[in-house]
Amino acid sequence: MDENKKIVESIHIKRRHILAYKELEVDELIEIDSVSSFISAVKELQDSADGSSTELYFRGQDAEFWDIEPSVFRNEMLSVEHRLMQIPLQKIPTEFKELNTAFDIMTKYQHYGMCTRLLDLTTNPLVALYFACKNHGDEPYMNDDGEALHEPYGVIYFTRNYYPSSPTDLEIQIIAALANYDLSKENTVSNILTQLKCDGIIDEERRDKWSQEDGFLEFVNIIQRNYMVTPTYTNERLRKQSGIFLLASLFTISSGADIENSVISKSKGNLRDAFEKKFFFVRGENKEEILKELDLYNINEATLFPELEHQLSYIKYVNSENVQAVAEFEKYEIHSKTDAISYTINDDNLNKYIISNLSNILSGIVESEEINELKSIIQNNFAVDWYNRETIISKMRMSISGYYFAKFKDKKMAKKKATQITELLRQAVAEYTSTDVESGE
Repeated sequence: MDENKKIVESIHIKRRHILAYKELEVDELIEIDSVSSFISAVKELQDSADGSSTELYFRGQDAEFWDIEPSVFRNEMLSVEHRLMQIPLQKIPTEFKELNTAFDIMTKYQHYGMCTRLLDLTTNPLVALYFACKNHGDEPYMNDDGEALHEPYGVIYFTRNYYPSSPTDLEIQIIAALANYDLSKENTVSNILTQLKCDGIIDEERRDKWSQEDGFLEFVNIIQRNYMVTPTYTNERLRKQSGIFLLASLFTISSGADIENSVISKSKGNLRDAFEKKFFFVRGENKEEILKELDLYNINEATLFPELEHQLSYIKYVNSENVQAVAEFEKYEIHSKTDAISYTINDDNLNKYIISNLSNILSGIVESEEINELKSIIQNNFAVDWYNRETIISKMRMSISGYYFAKFKDKKMAKKKATQITELLRQAVAEYTSTDVESGE
């Protein structure tokens, strides 16, 4: 069976806890397994433009079963969009006094997590690849053996556009104004055109033209298409992500007895048709490796999100790969000198003795297939005078406990096993030192 066809068969849509297959054309899939393969694929797209002045725009999503939709289209939030647009201006007007257009205000809302009809895109394909490779978390998928959990496929959609719109363009002002209107009331074409005139967005001549049959379709085309818009309001995050917005319109017009009495209402939809049919995908198991490659290109959480919390999150992520077992706290107790081995021992000889005799030392306590892993753990914790240093013994005990917990998923049993093994190691050291002393070495 074709490998891409297997992928199509396993892709699912998860809605209301029901699994279903997502129908995709095999020819639409372009698999990405490295940064270099993605750069090559994007270059082919650019070369196929045949010298046209179009630019490519990308959107990365970390799960293939998500629709392409702005946040206000989700969870029925579109029904209160006018409130979401208006209330912040009433509550905290000083935050927006420097902004000149309704679209700029919407852009700032988007930056701070408000539901809007804006969809984030980027002109930098590597930024889109980063978002496609972010960890989503395991989801249930169907395969030949039934249901299985694994990380979703990341996807990157793209589209071409000649010249993006500006926030001051008439079409953008109209869509932004309609987003602010409560279209559950006073929503006839006549009322809305009058409101647009009162708000200074259109003049009387244009209102009259769009109210007539020969000019009405011009207005319909404006409010039923989507727009690529370069924002005037910007911030460090937008600049670092080479951000641009797709402004969704999707206003439905229900015909009335005449044009002026036709009703305009807000409606939602999947914006998949705003992108080309062909798209890129990344297997879930390849996401982490591609993120590490992107880091070499300086594409990571810290460079794309300049805010402090993301800087700290990135530092934590990078250093998490270097963690080592840490000893649990033990209260200091005074021991007599006889409790410790006070004479000189050749550590190298002792260590060789422990490792070469480990099977015998742990006989009856561990399985034979566990010996090699335990040897590795013990050797990694060898240090000068390790047998007299409780912190190292504790660290060794924690590493062994972690190994058994990963194997059996039983924390109590893992801790007991680790304690038994470290006690046997103590005994082996004592026996070795006692033999060493008796032999006069």
